[in-house]
Amino acid sequence: MTSSILSRRAIENERLLPTLSLSALVVTILLILVGSIVRVTGNGLGCPDWPLCYGQAIPPALTGAWVEFSHRLVTGAVSLLIVSVAALAWHSYSERKWIFRPALLALGLLVTQIGLGGLHVIMENPPETGLLHTGIAMMIVGLLAVVAANASLAAREIQTAGARLFQDNRFVGLVSATAVALYFLLMTGSFVTRSGASLVCPFWPACGANPEALSWMVNAHLLHRYTAYTIGILTIVIAVWMFRQRAIGIFKRYATALIILLTLQISLGIGNVLLRIPMWTRALHLTVGATFWVAMVGLWAIVMTQRAGKTESIDV
Repeated sequence: MTSSILSRRAIENERLLPTLSLSALVVTILLILVGSIVRVTGNGLGCPDWPLCYGQAIPPALTGAWVEFSHRLVTGAVSLLIVSVAALAWHSYSERKWIFRPALLALGLLVTQIGLGGLHVIMENPPETGLLHTGIAMMIVGLLAVVAANASLAAREIQTAGARLFQDNRFVGLVSATAVALYFLLMTGSFVTRSGASLVCPFWPACGANPEALSWMVNAHLLHRYTAYTIGILTIVIAVWMFRQRAIGIFKRYATALIILLTLQISLGIGNVLLRIPMWTRALHLTVGATFWVAMVGLWAIVMTQRAGKTESIDV
């Protein structure tokens, strides 16, 4: 009887983790979108104090205050989900390192991120803490992608379909390098935005003439562009490599999703320049970039788990 109850609880936990981890991942990406909206609308100090807003638990009837406070509300939802994922990982997945370790690390970074967010407000949004805030946010969403990928029922299908490809060291190195480059791209993009270099190259694909005094800003902007071009090439190679496998279903849909995200991200980047950085392209550019990063990290996690010979996706 006791054995039957324990077995039933184990199955329930294995069914719960995919839903819980995916929910945490989706809501965290939503938080990135909300944070981006707060920044591009100039409401980063809509609540000038922290953790209260104008000294109140509920903000006054001011548009800027509620725009900024919405970010805090979504942060609360994200926090609850990440704590739940970490608690479940601690309770039921301590022997599965590809779930247990990233779940706990995401929780640790969340605590750091919340403290940094408060400091960012108190210091009146300096670019240095803003850049660090973005960097930690991307680490958290990447760790959640690792957990969600290894908790997903679809992960096993991808691992089975790509078993031969995933043992190729060249493919593994390519996916790993692209994931690292994507994180670097997100950070250079954040630096370009926060340093005021977004329109220092006002044309595309050429940069255009600029005063010599702005050379460092031009270099930063071009570094971001060239990194994006490099990632575009690497992603196309990965997708083509996946399309060439004798596999159907979610395996090829994953490759298609990578191409779609790449196309959207590059289009939004070009739109930022040609349309003179309207709010909607700026907000979506970071959000799609974060989603692209999640997709690449998820693929990397699935590949690495399969190579280790430990399929940690759910087997009900």
